[in-house]
Amino acid sequence: MRPPPLTGTRIGDLVTPALLVAMPVLEANEAAMRGLLRGKGVGLRPHAKLHKSEEFARWHMEAAGGESLKGFCAQTVGEAAACLRAGSTDVLLTNSLPRHGALRLAELAAQFPTAKVSALVDCAQHVAVLEDASRVHGAPLGAFVEIECGQDRCGCPPASDTAVECARAIVASSCLRFDGLHVYHGAIQHVRSGAERRGLVDVGPAAAARATIDRLAEAGIQVGCVTGGGTGTLLQDLAAGTHNELQPGSYLFMDRDYGGNEELRGGGGSSAPLFGQALFLHSTVVHANPATGKRVVDCGSKACDFVSGMPGVTSLADADLASRLADVTFKSGGDEHGVLLGVRPEDLPVGATVQLIPSHCDPTVNLHDTLVGVRDGVVERTFRVDARGPG
Repeated sequence: MRPPPLTGTRIGDLVTPALLVAMPVLEANEAAMRGLLRGKGVGLRPHAKLHKSEEFARWHMEAAGGESLKGFCAQTVGEAAACLRAGSTDVLLTNSLPRHGALRLAELAAQFPTAKVSALVDCAQHVAVLEDASRVHGAPLGAFVEIECGQDRCGCPPASDTAVECARAIVASSCLRFDGLHVYHGAIQHVRSGAERRGLVDVGPAAAARATIDRLAEAGIQVGCVTGGGTGTLLQDLAAGTHNELQPGSYLFMDRDYGGNEELRGGGGSSAPLFGQALFLHSTVVHANPATGKRVVDCGSKACDFVSGMPGVTSLADADLASRLADVTFKSGGDEHGVLLGVRPEDLPVGATVQLIPSHCDPTVNLHDTLVGVRDGVVERTFRVDARGPG
């Protein structure tokens, strides 16, 4: 692992590529989310798949000061462990687990006995696996019944016999805790129009949650928590009113993809973006052809996720340069290179540094050992990304 840069290092002296977090924007995004939820009666369970970091989770809890922060979501057992080590007392693994994963989760629950640790189920086998893991390690586990609401991934059909049977099995278990319903649709987070997103939330997660709550009530089972939602559907989830806990994560860093959504880019009737861009890939120009407008930077697919699209190009140090770079096109140059097209002859000579805006923040963070927090052009602090990797 490359050692993290020292506090006080100037951005221009950093080894590239480096993943930067603009601390003032991060702090503003964190405060903005708390402001949006204040007084709404909706808990915030931010998703740790964004940062995958014990140190960052600890920063987030300190920044929130307990306000609205219910706990954390995690997508992998490693991310859950990072949150628990940071001091979180409520962690939900938003996955259903094979036996080895359930055993690891139960072992974590035993190591942190004062914390609530939960996972998802959508069939009798999931319930049995969690129950067995809980008994092996002598640690109670929570279970949310996952409801499929349009993404065609995991989950029970809404208001189905399967959902009722899962909930009954959890309630009847001596070592599992019925924590509620998990109703989440990831694909609609990226629909650009806010009005269209509202319609999709209403007929998807909101309708699925209401129908399942009613069906479980008929079976004598009360649902205390409906959790789900994300950065893209935040306003629509609040308007629908079915979820009393939301799971946004990307709002802290943002990315180019989310920046295309109306409210998040400042459109849709809002005067300014809800959240600012805080995450940037710092890179160096290693080749220049002023005659053609081409530049090559030392940032390829091993430093930035390209699955959701190519990154944007900007400059944190020079607002005028950033404006000129707004229309520059990035294309993949392979593992270690990115190609910029349309650069003016006078801009970005060899050795110049430039910042890229990732299209998808979560997998981009997964490629790096360290998040480098910067303020006023220098390194203020670093966050070790200690839960990298797949599940």
